[in-house]
Amino acid sequence: MPSAEDIKRIHAEEMLRQEIREEIEASKKSETRKGSGSELSQKLMDFLNSSVGMWLLSSVVLTTGAALIQQFQHDYQIREQNHKQLVTHLFEIQNRLDNMEYILRRAQTVGEAKEGLKGLFKSIFPLTPELENRSLVSLYFAVYSLIPGDRQVKAKDAIEFVREMEQSEFTFQSRPDTEKLNDEDREQLRKLIQACKAVHDSIAIQRAK
Repeated sequence: MPSAEDIKRIHAEEMLRQEIREEIEASKKSETRKGSGSELSQKLMDFLNSSVGMWLLSSVVLTTGAALIQQFQHDYQIREQNHKQLVTHLFEIQNRLDNMEYILRRAQTVGEAKEGLKGLFKSIFPLTPELENRSLVSLYFAVYSLIPGDRQVKAKDAIEFVREMEQSEFTFQSRPDTEKLNDEDREQLRKLIQACKAVHDSIAIQRAK
């Protein structure tokens, strides 16, 4: 009859054999999975190298390439359109400011100043017919939407100067046209137009870079 020591030794040997069998089985399964993955990769490469695979791959490449080219063309057209609009608006604004400055510099009465300030709301001598009846503020808002965010603050500054000129124009409406334009009024308008032109020139210069 086996002693207790022999039973313990036999049990330990059986446990060791079981662990070895499990490790062998796990190793076989791992090799099988590796072989399956390698086989799958080889089958995929064989398919891609076949005529059908080459046709499929070429179709995917051509379709993707065509989509990328179409997107690039679309983005380019949008950029060109925005650039054209920006240039058109900047030239129209410059034309408005120059005309207003010219008329107000020579204005002797409130009525003549009112005529000069009409440029705030419509073009006296429009460069672009479709912008003729646009207000100066609306033109600057359009410019604001067409320039990068780091330069939009300049458009905001220009809008503030235009708003101040609009306030002056509103004040003039309550005064008779025949009233003599005093030096204080003329100097205030001159400073506002000069400040607006300085900001405008800065926007135009940065656009050209």
